[in-house]
Amino acid sequence: MPQLELSSYISQMFWLLLSFCVLWFLLSTFIVPKLADVVEQRKRKINEYVQRADALNAQAQNSLEKYNETISLAQKQAEESKNKSKEELKAYLQKTEADMSERLNKKIADNEFLLATEKNNTLQQIEVIAQDLAYQIVQKLGFANISKQDIAALTHKDKANG
Repeated sequence: MPQLELSSYISQMFWLLLSFCVLWFLLSTFIVPKLADVVEQRKRKINEYVQRADALNAQAQNSLEKYNETISLAQKQAEESKNKSKEELKAYLQKTEADMSERLNKKIADNEFLLATEKNNTLQQIEVIAQDLAYQIVQKLGFANISKQDIAALTHKDKANG
């Protein structure tokens, strides 16, 4: 094998060192700086994306807080509206109940007055009928000298005493 010959070692070493140095020079001058730039650009882009994501996250958190505040405010307003409506309904019911009670009491008073009037009229009619009946009984018993006015006077006297 020609690689193992001692006479070719020096030339092999030379070419090895030359190719290594050229390769080292090319790598350190062109390839590694480009790779470093690419890595640096990627880091910057990643940092930009992270910053954008943080900004969007902060904006989303802010929007969420505003949303929650709006929901809380709407719930509070709905509760206040419900309570206000409840109070208005309660006041309306109390007013309606008072009006109905007043009308009912007036109807009761009117009916009681009518009943009292009818009772008095009925009692007067009963008294007149009773006086007529008493006069007829007295006439049938043969007391012709007693008049209707005498019987009416007797019943009024009994009322005054009774």
